Amino acid sequence: MDHEEDEQKTAEGWAEGERAGDAVCIVGNVNTDILMKPVPEIPEWGTEAMVDSYEERLGGCAGNSAVVLAALGQETHIVASVGNDHKGKDLTTELRHSGVKMDGLKIAGLATGVSLSFNRPDGERLFVTYPGAMLETGFQQISDYLSRVPHCVAMLLTGYFLLSPEIKAREVLRLAIELGMVTLLDTGWPTQDWRPEIRKEIFDMLPYVDYFLPNEVEANAVTSESSYKNAAKILAAQCRKGVAIKRGAEGSYFLGKNEEIQSTGFPVEVKDTVGAGDSFNAGFIYGLIRDWPVSTCMEFGNSVAASVISNERGFNLQSQVQSVLKLVSNGKR
Repeated sequence: MDHEEDEQKTAEGWAEGERAGDAVCIVGNVNTDILMKPVPEIPEWGTEAMVDSYEERLGGCAGNSAVVLAALGQETHIVASVGNDHKGKDLTTELRHSGVKMDGLKIAGLATGVSLSFNRPDGERLFVTYPGAMLETGFQQISDYLSRVPHCVAMLLTGYFLLSPEIKAREVLRLAIELGMVTLLDTGWPTQDWRPEIRKEIFDMLPYVDYFLPNEVEANAVTSESSYKNAAKILAAQCRKGVAIKRGAEGSYFLGKNEEIQSTGFPVEVKDTVGAGDSFNAGFIYGLIRDWPVSTCMEFGNSVAASVISNERGFNLQSQVQSVLKLVSNGKR
């Protein structure tokens, strides 16, 4: 078999997978992202600055991860809330066209959430967010949905700090475990910073989390550590399976009960980092429910994230899936 045939076989095998009928449930935030770029410096109050480009698109951790998983060919259900307004209708249409199952989506009384992203020339960004309808995604909506989707084998809870204060996340995770699902958690950054009570809140959840998926800054912040490896030791000890820490250009790091994996990143030209971490999560989950080794899940997650940050408009898997698979099959570094 020549190299081209080898690549095609690998791509077909990974794109289809032996367990493609198993569904994934993504619980969390969906909103409209408004990207302003480039913004080399945040302007002072009372002043004004101009940017070269503006873009409005589907966003939110749950929305991003769901779209990527669905594009990979994975049956993906989303549990989230949008408003009964034109932005909510646009998001619903885009999710549906992306192949995401909409049976868990709630039309809320509040307006659809909006997140304004200021993007630096190097791809780093900050967000200012109006949560709106996202605050209506709570325990009752999630628990009712999980109880009627027995075919879901994994649940990712993401964008946690932008959801209802009454979400009872620990109970949601406990229910998912009782229903036989693999549980994954990506909290994001707390809007009120990492106060002691916020740290305790997260640590109380971890015994019900199979895989915790923070980025390096979040992992260090929640543990009050300056080293991601020290943070990983603390976090992995609390999780059911382990912690996968996203490290940007450096790749990712996994620590489990009996396994340590350092997965290097893929060198690409950075154009847009919005949604990179969410796309890593999707790639990691995609491999996980196919019983791939964790090392392969990490590498696939890295490759998906690399495709996100090297594309001007984020992740468009319909056109990029083959290049993602080739990144891994070729071992391109």
